Amino acid sequence: MGNNGIKLNMDMAGTSFINGTAKSISSGENEDYVTRVDMILPFDSKEIPCQKYRLEYQNEIVEINIKLIKDKTFDPIMKAGSKFQIGTPNQSGLPEMLPFEVFTDNRGKYPALLASILFPFRIASWIDDNHETGIKMDHDYESIQITGFPDNQEKIRALVVINKLLDSLNIMNKRKLKYDDITVFFEIYFKKGNFSPLLSKISSLVSKNAYKNAVEEYYLKNYNKPEISNSIKEVHDSFITKELTNERDLFDVVNKIIEKVLIHHIDDRRWIEPFWDGERKIKMNGNEHLIPRTPKKEPKIQPTLHVILDMALRPFGIHVLRESNEGIGLLDFSFLYTNKDNIPISIGVEFKLAHHTEIKHGITKQLPSYLKSIRSKHGSFVVMWFKDEVYFKKPKKRNLEQMREWLEEEAAKISSKLKITISSKVINASIRPSASNL
Repeated sequence: MGNNGIKLNMDMAGTSFINGTAKSISSGENEDYVTRVDMILPFDSKEIPCQKYRLEYQNEIVEINIKLIKDKTFDPIMKAGSKFQIGTPNQSGLPEMLPFEVFTDNRGKYPALLASILFPFRIASWIDDNHETGIKMDHDYESIQITGFPDNQEKIRALVVINKLLDSLNIMNKRKLKYDDITVFFEIYFKKGNFSPLLSKISSLVSKNAYKNAVEEYYLKNYNKPEISNSIKEVHDSFITKELTNERDLFDVVNKIIEKVLIHHIDDRRWIEPFWDGERKIKMNGNEHLIPRTPKKEPKIQPTLHVILDMALRPFGIHVLRESNEGIGLLDFSFLYTNKDNIPISIGVEFKLAHHTEIKHGITKQLPSYLKSIRSKHGSFVVMWFKDEVYFKKPKKRNLEQMREWLEEEAAKISSKLKITISSKVINASIRPSASNL
């Protein structure tokens, strides 16, 4: 597993939203219609001058309007998709539907370069003038389960036109767009001579790994993918010759990932942005107030932890379940593995914020109860620490070292009392001065 070996146990196929009826454009000839396709390009205005272009495609003249859009109010893709949310919480363990902008090619960031391509004919390959709905339903779903969804023909035609434009402009690095470079595009259909749209269709996640990549960027803000991947590979290589046969083996792997990936990158390398709400200004009663940086609450932190744990443990064949319902409450994370004898084994991990008022209850009561419910004798109690000298000053009673010592004592006592194995770890996600300022 190299730098490109990160995998998430979550995915979603391409999806589309249609405004209008497909039958409205299913009659007549292709030449009776005009199609506009909008997409955000992975270039800047220095690479492609913003202006209108004309070129020949399939013996017709196609117009391309390249323009720089400054915010979402001028972005037709965001206008069309802003009301949609995307997510698969039952499959991925993510707790919320994510806003459409997370999955756009510019991730809702501006300025962005927009290409509007005007075809003097209908390009839709998905219409059927004989079908009741006007939409073709000729997919062989058994084949799709093997091959995946076929490439989108409308997207391909638009990309061919853009690449012809790049050729004509003699772009210095001869860069060409590949299929996976564009994940969202917007089709609008008109009758020739009539500027009122008959139908619009926005397609998203139209490339391999589009969903996974967007989720990574959303939850793992500013993370260094190669470094984290290398940390995962290091752990994987150290266990590659070892069979996971029992709970202790599974416990060791999970704890090693927590230490070498989570603690190393959050604590040692100070990758803390995903766990803090940034400083912001709000208006109240006509006055502007500054809201300082504060740690995120646990439900907002857990998805990030889940994504990276899943990335790290998937190569071992270990399933990571978030907030599994054990009948007595929700265990933050359970880790499941089936050994070579087809015996399922599991361990549990409970995360808590260091300033949580029920932290002692969590390690002495909550986690042991969860372990009993999943019939496991191994679990870890992991605490996220945020206290510093400027931004956040809780918990008041302990400093970092005192917290580590206290947790180790509680873990040892409850392990001895219940004849189980509980480990404790603290991840320091506090805001600290850079090394140059120490």
